[in-house]
Order: sequence, then C-alpha cells, then structure tokens
Amino acid sequence: MRRVRSNLNDSGFAIVILAGVNLFVLLCLCVLLTSYRSPRFGVSIRPAASHFSIERFDRSLSHIITITPGETSRYYSGDEEIPDGLLGVKHLLEKWKEAPVRPDSITVIIACDEAVSVGTVQKLADMIMQQGFTCAFYGCPATDE
Repeated sequence: MRRVRSNLNDSGFAIVILAGVNLFVLLCLCVLLTSYRSPRFGVSIRPAASHFSIERFDRSLSHIITITPGETSRYYSGDEEIPDGLLGVKHLLEKWKEAPVRPDSITVIIACDEAVSVGTVQKLADMIMQQGFTCAFYGCPATDE
C-alpha cells in the first residue's frame, strides 16, 4: 500500500482566512444588493406627491408665480400682476389655501429671470412653503452661445 504525501508547504491557515474574508465580502454584497433604500446621508427624503393621474395633468393643482427684476420686483400670477408686492402674494396664497384639496397637493412654480436677487426668490419660496404648498422652480437650460 502506497502512502500519499504532499510536497506543498503547510498553508492551510492562510486559505481558511482568505475563504472567511471572501465569505464576508459576499455577505456584504448580498445585503447591499437586496437593500431597497438608498443611503440618505442625514437628509430627510420624502417622495413628492404626484398630481398626475392616468396620463392626465391636472392644471388646477398648480399655479405659476413670475418675478420680474428691477428696483422693486413685481409679481405676476399667470398673466395678471399681483398688487402690493409680497403682501399681495401672501393674500393670494391664503386664497389658494382655501381650495377643497390638501395644500401639499398644490404645486406653486416660481419663474424668474436670473437678474432677480436670490433673497427675493428665497423670501417667496419660504412664504410658499410656510403655507404648506409644494414649491418648484421653472428654469431654462443654459445655451452655449
């Protein structure tokens, strides 16, 4: 009867450690792939409520406010100027809040020129969100001229 011998050096412990590390990496990969939520990095993310229903856009749930640049900014709702500046906008927002739908389902879109100061836009956005509406910005992509 012949006895079988190995000419290899004893490296069994290193193979066991390497197999353990590979199993750990495989386990981490499986956990990451099956995770249904992406990392949030400390920011609270809430999916926006959609006002689309069966490929139909409900325009009654969105309003557009336009700001024009100048010494004193002027505000427009649709094609009508809002009198009294930000105070008039506040009254208009309160009127929109009386609608029979929840305020968070109404989207107010801000359209403004890049010459309008950031402070003016931020005041309007804060006023809109304080009333409970969803605030969005209209913009045009930059052209390479």
